[in-house]
Amino acid sequence: MALARVLGISLALMMGMLMAGGSAMAEISSNDIGQIMKERNYAVAEISDSMVAVDAGDFAVIIAVNGSNGDISYLTYLKGVSSDMVGYEFLNRFNNGVKFGRAYIDGDGDIAIQMDRNSDGGVTLENIESDFDVFVLLVNKFMRDLTTRSVV
Repeated sequence: MALARVLGISLALMMGMLMAGGSAMAEISSNDIGQIMKERNYAVAEISDSMVAVDAGDFAVIIAVNGSNGDISYLTYLKGVSSDMVGYEFLNRFNNGVKFGRAYIDGDGDIAIQMDRNSDGGVTLENIESDFDVFVLLVNKFMRDLTTRSVV
């Protein structure tokens, strides 16, 4: 009888933790991301149920989210920056010097900067805000390094 009671209490506790974990890891939509960015005074355009574009001043950041357990990507294309201006040596040095993102030349010859978060286990809007700030710093570093042609 005591064993059945302990098992019953354990089962109730486990169910409670699972239910709490499920609500804490609710799926985040592009609408949620757009709203938090608007609260930070950014202009936002919803592209789809899983993607928004955020005006970061000199560039737009596309934020794509694939549910609470999917990767989140931050991507920008740099206006007025071509592969001829940058070159692979510069890109390689830049990518070697940064930890959270990468710069590359896409199939059309445009320069793109991308950063991804593996959100296995869930992600919060606070994570997205923080990652957005890191991504904006990364893009600004790229542009500074390109201007001075020094990558550290």
